[in-house]
Amino acid sequence: MARKHFEHYEAISSAVPADDAFEAVIAVKRRGTDEDAQVFHVANGRRFDLASEADVAAEAALTKVREVSDEGELIWEENAI
Repeated sequence: MARKHFEHYEAISSAVPADDAFEAVIAVKRRGTDEDAQVFHVANGRRFDLASEADVAAEAALTKVREVSDEGELIWEENAI
């Protein structure tokens, strides 16, 4: 799991269970509020056998997030996806 701080948001990469596998996700939460986090599935929806593999994929994706929009959407580096 990795964290990345933005002006109004915090983003966290993680692996989450999905049936008998794991998916790579990035959760985005507005700082200073009680709003629920918005979860984005990354790695093109690929499922991983090990949580550690999904976590590595999520961390790699998080390094390519340049910013979070005012609406909470991920803004990727150019050519990142």
